Amino acid sequence: MISPGQKAPDFSLPGVIDREPAIYDLHQFIDDVEAVVLAFAPSAHAPVCEDDLRALGESGWDDRGDLLVWAITGDSLFANASAARRLGIGFPVISDFHAGIADSYGVSLDDWHGHRDIPGRALLVVDSGWTVRHAWSPSDPFEVPRGSPFAAVAEALNECGVDVTAPEVEDRVDH
Repeated sequence: MISPGQKAPDFSLPGVIDREPAIYDLHQFIDDVEAVVLAFAPSAHAPVCEDDLRALGESGWDDRGDLLVWAITGDSLFANASAARRLGIGFPVISDFHAGIADSYGVSLDDWHGHRDIPGRALLVVDSGWTVRHAWSPSDPFEVPRGSPFAAVAEALNECGVDVTAPEVEDRVDH
């Protein structure tokens, strides 16, 4: 997995926001913000992962001008649109269908419930200078950490000059 202090890879992937498809190029957006949160998930519909995405959506982080929030899943564009609508997510949900970008960040899974080459679950913070400031990825995407996995994300964002508080994750899905 990519480590704090390393340079984040650039990428260009299809995604959706408000059911509108677009191509999301990190290099076109990163200079306009203080930091970027990348929330990788095997599927936006998977237990625990959807809890994380819902909490991130409810955090209000995507309403800030100094912060970019993107979810990156192994789902298709259409499945991502459905999940974003159902979870009330107002930030882009991007499709890394064959885990090429997840692999470049070192967070891909070779096999997950019969799916091959899929993004794992991870939370990363990248600053405007392309430096990874925080990287977390459990070995099991269904792992439920003690406390919010966003606490360390919020700490890294605060160090980047983005004043946020960590959202609490409510486990609404049976695991």
